[in-house]
Amino acid sequence: MKKQILTTAVLALLLSSCSAGTAQETSQTEYACRAIDHYDYLAPVPYSDAIDESYYADTLFAGDSRMGSLYLYGTHSKAEVAYVTSLNLLLIDTMVIDDPNEKDQKNKDGVTLMNVLENSSRNHIYLLFGINEIRNPNFDAFGQKYQEIIDLLLAKNSAAELYLILSWHPDQISGLEEPALSDQLWKLNSTIMSLAEQNHVYYLDPDNGMDVDGTINDDFVWDGLHLNVTGTHAFEDYIATHVVRRDDYVTQVCE
Repeated sequence: MKKQILTTAVLALLLSSCSAGTAQETSQTEYACRAIDHYDYLAPVPYSDAIDESYYADTLFAGDSRMGSLYLYGTHSKAEVAYVTSLNLLLIDTMVIDDPNEKDQKNKDGVTLMNVLENSSRNHIYLLFGINEIRNPNFDAFGQKYQEIIDLLLAKNSAAELYLILSWHPDQISGLEEPALSDQLWKLNSTIMSLAEQNHVYYLDPDNGMDVDGTINDDFVWDGLHLNVTGTHAFEDYIATHVVRRDDYVTQVCE
């Protein structure tokens, strides 16, 4: 009789332990949370309320000579701007950034644009590449190098917000007439859009706001391509009103 009572007690204890373990596991599963991102990475960044000035203290603008307009005429003194005239993206590791204060326009310390990207600790990074590759039919190589840069930046700071800027449609490019110009521009921008979608980073489309009849507003450029003072301020306004607030698109779901 005593043996039967003892056996019954042991079974009860085991069942009690199993029940407690199951309840604990259920509780942990019940409160597990995950972030769901609703942002459409296939689409350009939509219009938003303008960002405030403090945003630029944590912002880097990097690119070719078109980005140089922000250095020359920009109004956000806290932003960092680094650019290379006639930048070839495949040679970004060796091409020295411009320094308008130097007679030869190149940084005397030999700092390359890749050096700037590797060493920047800023969390909002805007990239403007591609206009010097517009005559090159090999956009695969361009895309591969751009992917390397994206990988580098995200590996260094996974929380960084990357904005890839599409090339606006210039009035003209020497040696490239229409319709070849529009065709090459479409291939270039399609490559950049694909990179944004694949890497879940953002892209800006300045032609959707700064163009007139399909090309950049003549009042914004001094040579059909590079922004003048008026164009630079319009570009700044465009950037300020096309900023993604992650809180608007990312929600926490607990199951």
